[in-house]
Amino acid sequence: MLTNYRTAFLRKSNETIQLYRLSTNTLEKSSSSGIKIDIPKYKNRTSTDILKAISSTIQRDPTAAHFKYHDDPYLIPVSNFQKRAYALSQESGRKAAHWIRNQHPELFNHKVAFPPIEKFYPKVVYDENCELDENELKIIIEKATVSDAITVYNLLKKKDIEISSDTQQSLLELVCFYNNQDDLEEDWIEERWYTQANKDREEYRNTWKSNGFAMTLFSTIKSPNSHHYSIIIQGMAKYNQFEEAYKLYKEANEKGFILSTNAYNSAIKTAVYVKEGADHKWLHIQEILTQMCNSGVPMNLSTLNSILNVLTTMAINSESKKYALKTIAEAKQFDIEPCLASYYYLLQIFCADRKNKSTILVDILNLIEEKSLIIKDLADTNFFTAAMENCRYHLQNVDVALRVHSVLLKGKNYNLIGDSYRESVYYRHFFAILCQNESVEFLMKYYNDLVPHIYIPEPTITELIVKTLNVAAAVELYPKIWSDILMFDQADREPIITELIDGMAQNLFPSFEQSIKEKLSLLSGTIYDAIEERKETGKIKMSWTGTMLGNLIKVCLFGDNINKATEIIVKLHKNQNEIIGIPDSQTIASFVDYCIENNYFNELLKCIEYSLEVNYLELDDFISKILTNMTLSAMQRAHLSKLVGTEHYVEIENKIEFVSS
Repeated sequence: MLTNYRTAFLRKSNETIQLYRLSTNTLEKSSSSGIKIDIPKYKNRTSTDILKAISSTIQRDPTAAHFKYHDDPYLIPVSNFQKRAYALSQESGRKAAHWIRNQHPELFNHKVAFPPIEKFYPKVVYDENCELDENELKIIIEKATVSDAITVYNLLKKKDIEISSDTQQSLLELVCFYNNQDDLEEDWIEERWYTQANKDREEYRNTWKSNGFAMTLFSTIKSPNSHHYSIIIQGMAKYNQFEEAYKLYKEANEKGFILSTNAYNSAIKTAVYVKEGADHKWLHIQEILTQMCNSGVPMNLSTLNSILNVLTTMAINSESKKYALKTIAEAKQFDIEPCLASYYYLLQIFCADRKNKSTILVDILNLIEEKSLIIKDLADTNFFTAAMENCRYHLQNVDVALRVHSVLLKGKNYNLIGDSYRESVYYRHFFAILCQNESVEFLMKYYNDLVPHIYIPEPTITELIVKTLNVAAAVELYPKIWSDILMFDQADREPIITELIDGMAQNLFPSFEQSIKEKLSLLSGTIYDAIEERKETGKIKMSWTGTMLGNLIKVCLFGDNINKATEIIVKLHKNQNEIIGIPDSQTIASFVDYCIENNYFNELLKCIEYSLEVNYLELDDFISKILTNMTLSAMQRAHLSKLVGTEHYVEIENKIEFVSS
């Protein structure tokens, strides 16, 4: 019999249904038949768990932009510039609202929420008229508002209010962590997403404020202890003031202080600048590890990553790989599992030499492929970009690249892609290796899924994609790729346009259906018109070349678009000084043959006029073809004679008669 239950009654259709709800803490109960019943443990659920479960059943729509953009055709970004501009402009509007609220707090006295939400209220301005105490400073430190914390601390000092050593230590931690300045608020997600790359460029640049408040506060502490030294060393090392951090580390050792694990990790990082040569750097690392061991301070994951980070700066040295493996083995003894940052450093160490290929990435994938990854180190976000770059340049293996991509898309691993810059670099390498190794069908599968809402190809990648289409003679995809080139504002990139036009001209097969021929000729005319229009409005400054225009003529003739081909001939004639080079003689010969075959005499005259201007060696052959293969009226002969010159015209006629006789 169950020991604990409660009964509820429901009435429906005059029937009473008795329900028993179990509420026992016992996990196993035996029934009369002797079968054990396992009651699962109660799971704590948050208010959004159901929403998360529902969202996990919905896949991403590749045809839709990110939900942060307005669902409006005119406001959906189609280029990298628009993605950045639209996302930041929307956030900028919210920042403007915050600014107005802070500048005019008197306008916001009404209660906008109950219970009150602190974020909705204007920012408090601290001055000498404020009644302040140490508790107020503690609250501000807890909120991590650096500028207000410094202001309140200075005001308390002016009023001779004593501040406890614990509060001073908390304040020192705050200003060292943020380098004496306010960090970007968590609300500004897009600004973080698009500006993180700027911080990465400062990876080894000294940005520590040497004469800032942190140093002033540290110097005012009468008897700094090990905690104070640990804090200031970590702050300096975080912002690359390695020399001063190492001096303070040695000073703390001389005083016999035992520092925190993270302070020792920061001291390890100082080897990048304070020591020269691989041997000296490794000796520096060993000395600090020995000091940690003697002080009874255990290593952690950050220690492992700090050592590997230093080893990446000496990756050219053959011993660095041996040192890295030793470090990994030592970490395993402490039950420290490497994270993505550790694997990122290992890739840099083992794959620095491109002549000798290392398959360490395959070993790493074997370890993490079935895991759901979480961030443990800021450098974790470097892994996927570095792994895909390794697949492209080092391994040159598309299968490994697809495995990396599969790991990225598993679970919530995509959160580890980092920022917009890393995401763009990742897909740059991914599409490059697909273009070099896979079929057009396989490439376009990913292209249609990712472009343009996730990734917009850089001009170099667009050129690679066009080359892949050319090699595969995938002429049916030319219209799509051209529309994307226009959409991405890459119509001014001469290598892309040249590659596209060349590919079209090289893949003109007589076996094509007439509809395909017409589409190609229409596309060539569209390309010509679009570039001309943009040149007239000053959007692009690309110069036509004779080869490009000659190829457009070939494609136009292939689809019987004689009007556009003639227009291009006229362009060649009138704008010779603006066009680099001339079409080859075979293109002009093709135009002449087409006009003769279809009896287009007026168009033929324009071609001959241009040929005379540029002085083709085959000019006499062109005129001979016209006189031999076309039935010309007296007026047409007169026009041709006047254009060529009477004497020269008579010479050509005499040659024809001589040959025929």
